Amino acid sequence: MSATDTVSERVRELFRNGLRVDEIDLDTPLLDYGLDSVRSAEIVIELERAFDVEISDEEASGLHTARDVIECVTSKTNQRTGVGA
Repeated sequence: MSATDTVSERVRELFRNGLRVDEIDLDTPLLDYGLDSVRSAEIVIELERAFDVEISDEEASGLHTARDVIECVTSKTNQRTGVGA
């Protein structure tokens, strides 16, 4: 399993649990699942803890789908570990 696959599964798990849904489509807007600003902030904190990354408010405001989140987290973990640098 690649690092991106690992990030993808963990992100999907966080959103499934946080939004109480059975499955998350990577390209469906998270707002369609009922994500509100409070839950969004909580999930960002969970993501930061789970992946040891920092996601600014500005970055978070641009994350509209699970795919966006996965790409952001993957990029940040790659930068931290030096992968692709």
